[in-house]
Amino acid sequence: MSNNAIPAHASALPFTFGGFTIPTGCRRIFITAELEPSNGDPRIQPTGFPDIGPVLYPDPAQKDGLICLIDGEAKVGQFLEEVCLSDQYEGKWRNELAGLPYIKLTRDGKADGEFVTATTIDGHRFASEYVMGAQFAEISEEMKKAFADQAAEAKANEDETGKKTAAVKPAKKSATAKPEFVLWVRHLLGMKSKDKCPASNVPRIFKVAMEYDPMALLHGFQISVKDKLTFVGLRSPRAITGSVIGLGCDRIAVPGVRFDPIGTAAASQAIFQKQRISAKRIQARFCIDVGLLASMPLGDGEQSKSRLELLLKIALCKVAWFIGEMQNGKRLRTECDLRLVKDGAKFWLNRIDGDGAALPFDTIAIAASQGLGIESESVGFDKAHAPLVLKHVASKAKKQGESADAETNNDDEGSETEEGGKE
Repeated sequence: MSNNAIPAHASALPFTFGGFTIPTGCRRIFITAELEPSNGDPRIQPTGFPDIGPVLYPDPAQKDGLICLIDGEAKVGQFLEEVCLSDQYEGKWRNELAGLPYIKLTRDGKADGEFVTATTIDGHRFASEYVMGAQFAEISEEMKKAFADQAAEAKANEDETGKKTAAVKPAKKSATAKPEFVLWVRHLLGMKSKDKCPASNVPRIFKVAMEYDPMALLHGFQISVKDKLTFVGLRSPRAITGSVIGLGCDRIAVPGVRFDPIGTAAASQAIFQKQRISAKRIQARFCIDVGLLASMPLGDGEQSKSRLELLLKIALCKVAWFIGEMQNGKRLRTECDLRLVKDGAKFWLNRIDGDGAALPFDTIAIAASQGLGIESESVGFDKAHAPLVLKHVASKAKKQGESADAETNNDDEGSETEEGGKE
C-alpha cells in the first residue's frame, strides 16, 4: 500500500492537539529526545544478541564515529505499548484511553472469567492465532447466518475436492462452523475461502482493525492462520517506530568473577567479561508515518476522518508519555538507566533539517488527560468492543495433556514478523 497519495479523508489535517499542529500535506513526524545516564556513569549496557553481542557500526557520514544500537524498533515499540497501560499483566488501558476497542480472552468467554491474554499485550495483537482462534461466547443472528453460510460453502468445497476442510466441523456432527473470530474476519472481508480475498475487499482489513484493535494500526500486524486464513496481503507495517542509539561510542569490557563456594557449578570460580559502551551522545528517535495512516480507509465517510485524527492523537501521546517517563530516568535494562536532557525533545516535519523545534510533550499529555474523543459519536466505536471478550480455545496438545512442542509451534504461536515481533 502506497502512502504517497493522501486520500480525501485525510482532510482531518491540519489539526492541533496539545499545542502540536500537524499541517496539511504532512507525511512524517520525526521526534528526537536527547538522553544521558541517570547516575552520571558513562558505562551503558546496550541490547545484545547471541554470538554477536552489541551492535556497533561506523557512521556513514563520518561525523559520529561508531554508532551503537542501544534498543531497536521492536523493544522501543514495546515501550510505546506499555505506556498505554494501567495494568501490564491484564492489558488494561490507562484512564486516557478508556473506551478504546481491544480484545480480551478468558477461559469461558465471560468478562469476569479467568484471564488468558489480550491484544494489548500479545506480540501479534489482534492477528495473534490465540485471538483469531478464540470463539464468541454469544453470537448474533447475523453471525449465525454468516457461520452457517461458511459451513455450507466449506461442505460444498469438500464434496468437490474430496478433502476435509479444517475450519469447520464434519457435517455429520454439525452444520454450523465454529464461532471463531477468524471466520468472522473472513466474513467481514467477503472471503469465500481461506486463501482468496477479492482485491477490492483487501482494504477493509483497516476498518476491521480500527473497530476491534486500533493499536494494531499503529504497531503493525500480519494475519496468517494455518488452515483458516492463509491469504497473503492482510498486513500493515508499523506506523510508529522508534529506537535508542548511542553516537560517538567506544567499547568497554567490564571484568567480573563468579564465585561458587558450595560447588554447584563445573568450576568453583569463573572469570568473565561484560560488554558495555560509552557514548558522546544518546538519542531516542521516533517517526510517526502520517502518510501511511492517512492512506487507510478507516471507516465510512466523515467517520474515517475522525478516526484518523484519533490515531494521530494516540501516536503523539505514546511518544509524549514515553518521553515524560524519561524526564526523571527510566531503566531500559539492568545497567541502562537513562534520563531526558533538559530541553532535549525536538521534532521535525517531513524531513530532518536544522535544529528542529521544541516538542511540547508535557502539553500533549495534559491534553490527553482532558479527553481524546474516543467515545465521541463521530468516531463511532461499538461499546461492546471495549473490550470484546472471547473464549480462549486451548491447543489439542494441551487438551490431551501431551508434550505440546510441535502442536504449539504449528497451531498457537505463528511466526514472528518484523511488524508484530517483540524483543
